[in-house]
Formats: sequence, structure tokens, C-alpha cells
Amino acid sequence: MCKSDLPAPPKGDTSPAKPRQITKKVRTAIDALIAGKARTHEEAAAIAGCARESVSRALKRPEVLEEIRLQVERQLKGKTLARAAGKLDQLIDANSENVAFRATELALGLNGYRPPQQGTTVQANVNVGWVIDLRTNADGAGQILGDSTVGGTIIDAEPVEQGGGPA
Repeated sequence: MCKSDLPAPPKGDTSPAKPRQITKKVRTAIDALIAGKARTHEEAAAIAGCARESVSRALKRPEVLEEIRLQVERQLKGKTLARAAGKLDQLIDANSENVAFRATELALGLNGYRPPQQGTTVQANVNVGWVIDLRTNADGAGQILGDSTVGGTIIDAEPVEQGGGPA
């Protein structure tokens, strides 16, 4: 069977695009950023020997972002995780009781041992406060209204006239 025996692909059918390869210069720039040798795209580009725009464009491509994610994950799971565990172990034996307690609490929490929650939370949804009814009574000021529409007792008060001021 040769290539000419295969049917031609239908028109408009596009094969999935292969992910672009990461160039050596871009890989060098990524390594510089992850290792902390470069803090900006411009510094990473200078280390890699390419233009800043090339590095900036490359850092937007999905295959480059995936490579960065993988390298960061490898770094965190490798050297950094081991160093952090060692530092936590040292802090458990610290001279400060507060530091030792917090390091111990963190180590236990990371291993699934959590202290019981202190206290109880109750939500009653009750509004606490005063209700001041400033309505006037048709029978006269200062009378006690006994109906339930007011919801309380009116304090002895004289209505203030609203007006235009001094004559």
C-alpha cells in the first residue's frame, strides 16, 4: 500500500495542530525565571540571548505554561519540600514555646490531626435594639395606645410644628 492508495481527506477537515516545540532560548529563559536568576522577562531574555518580546510571547503559549507548571511542581516536590520539612522539624525544637507550639500544631494538622473546635456557634436571627415610635395619636399627645399596631408605649411628648421659622 502506498500513499496514493489512501483516500484524500475531505475538504475543510483540518488535522489537530501539533503543539509547538519550546526552543532552547525560551527554555533557558524559563529556567532562569524559575531558578530566580532573572526577576523580569527582560532579564530572562538577556540570559537566554533573545528579545524580551520573544520571551513575553512565548510565556503566553499553552505548551510553555505547561512546561513552567511542571518545572515548578518538580521543584516544589523535590528540594523545596524536603527543605521545608527539615525547617519545620527544627522549629518544633525551638527555644520559644510559642514557635514550638505553632510548628507542632502545623505538623499535626498536615498529618490529619486537628484540635477540636472550641465553643458553639448559635444563630438566632434576632435583632436587638430599641424601637421608637414617633407617630402622633389622634386623641392627643402623650396618651398610651394599647393596640398592637404600635408595638409599645408612647412616651409623653408634644408634637413639634413644622413651619417656616420666625415671623
